[in-house]
Order: sequence, then C-alpha cells, then structure tokens
Amino acid sequence: MRHERIEREFPLMKISIPKATPDELQRGLDAAIAVFRRAGVDPQDAADGVSIREGWDIAGFSEQFDISDQEMEAAAIWDAADTAAVDAACAGWDEEGRQHPESAHLQLITSPATQLVDRDTALVMLRSRVRDAAVQREFLDSAVADLAWVVAADFEDQWRARELVNAVTIAFTALELSGFSPGEPIEPKRQAVLTAIDALEQATN
Repeated sequence: MRHERIEREFPLMKISIPKATPDELQRGLDAAIAVFRRAGVDPQDAADGVSIREGWDIAGFSEQFDISDQEMEAAAIWDAADTAAVDAACAGWDEEGRQHPESAHLQLITSPATQLVDRDTALVMLRSRVRDAAVQREFLDSAVADLAWVVAADFEDQWRARELVNAVTIAFTALELSGFSPGEPIEPKRQAVLTAIDALEQATN
C-alpha cells in the first residue's frame, strides 16, 4: 500500500446522505477529502484496506488471514473520512430536529456511468441488465450494486437499505451463475431479481 503524500489529481468521490442538501453534501465531501490529504493516504488504498478488513471479518478474524497493520491503518483512515463527512454535512441537524445518519456512504467513483446517474435512470438500467443477464453470460456484474445503491441513496433507514440492495445483488448473482449451467432454468431467477428490484423501488420511494 502507498502512504506517500498525495500529489496527483485526487480521485472522484461521492457521499450519500438522505435529506442532505447539495451544499451539505459538498461540505461533507470536502471534509472527507481533507482527512485523506492530512493523512497522506490514497483513497483507493483506504478503500482496498476496508475491503481486506471485511474479508477478515467474514473469515471470523482468523489469525491465518493475511492482513497487514498498514492495511488496517488505511481502513481506519477511510472510516475517519466517512465520519468527518457525516459531521460536516450534518452540522446543526440536531437543532433542526434532523437525525444524523451513521454513515455518509463514502464511495470512490470508478464508474460514473452507473454511480452518478439519477434514480429513475438507475432503475431503468437495472432492469435492462436483468433482461440481458445470463444471455451474455457476464459474471458478477458490479454495476448492479452501484445502481441499486443509487436507488437507495435517499432512504433514511440505512440498515433496511442495505438489506434491499443485498437482496438485489444476491438474486442477480444467482441469475448470472445460471448462465454457466445451460440445463438450469433461467427465467425463475430472472423474475426473482425483478421482484427484488420492485421491492427496492417501492420501499425507498
């Protein structure tokens, strides 16, 4: 992992906080960027650290899991940036009767075509990918999760949002995997994804 001072152009990022105004979101994003700059940590390294740490969690924090102190430190910087984003974006919310969210859902923008679209476009794109999946035999389409999170971006119940997004991605993965088993029925799995998307749309509307 690289912990040198960041001199190159800063990567594009976004945060998602329900009920936040554009100015509040920008304030939060600026605060998150400031954390990375002060630490001299590349946000991609920090995101990688979070991913590795999640793998360690899934492995039951096994001593045999390969995670370094540097990776843990990078993940902690990501956490600090997310917290700073919430604190800056939601400053004064308590006085206004608005509740602080637990996370700003800080994201690196690696695919603007899916991560920066509006909600209606995201729903259209999700359903289109479901129609095309398993026919093209694509494997583990990460854009589906990005699009699902766009749909859920303004939903205040973050735990429920995660459940709904996970339901879409799990169902879609099952559909994609069926493309590698020609004898396995595809249409019931396709319908399961569409049902999960419908539930996501209705719950977060």
